[in-house]
Amino acid sequence: MNKTWIRRLQAADLDAVSELNRLAFNGSEEAAIVRRLHADQDSLLSLVAHRDHDLVAHIEFFRILIDGKPAGVGLGPMSVKPEVQGRGIGSSLVSMGLTVMAGRGESIVFVLGHPEFYTKLGFSAALAEGFSAPWSGPAFMALEVNKGAPRSGELTYPAAFG
Repeated sequence: MNKTWIRRLQAADLDAVSELNRLAFNGSEEAAIVRRLHADQDSLLSLVAHRDHDLVAHIEFFRILIDGKPAGVGLGPMSVKPEVQGRGIGSSLVSMGLTVMAGRGESIVFVLGHPEFYTKLGFSAALAEGFSAPWSGPAFMALEVNKGAPRSGELTYPAAFG
């Protein structure tokens, strides 16, 4: 049947999400980040995608401080099961998550990821250039989801990324 649907992550999904991250990233670092974000209550939104009854994708949104204030959002990790990549599931997760963030009144979302993928969704490395972060370059991007987003500042990520 191959129906794909998206819902919020439930605590019982964390083991399946860890395995998904291991498959998608060929390691355990991203799984540890997701678990720590949830343990520390730093997750703003966590979505999973199912294809029939199989969990095939996950996306995480978390708080980023800008100049010490809760003014930004981070996206990631996002993982899609390798055998279903390229079918729009990841794009759908990003779009749904960004819609939720915009609806919450958030103004800017940051991501460290594949420029070819994220620029198609509106993210820009130029917008991220004004921010001091642990990383930089073309893979570090931002997207304004509501007007009035800051244009510069020092970013502080949750301890899960330390």
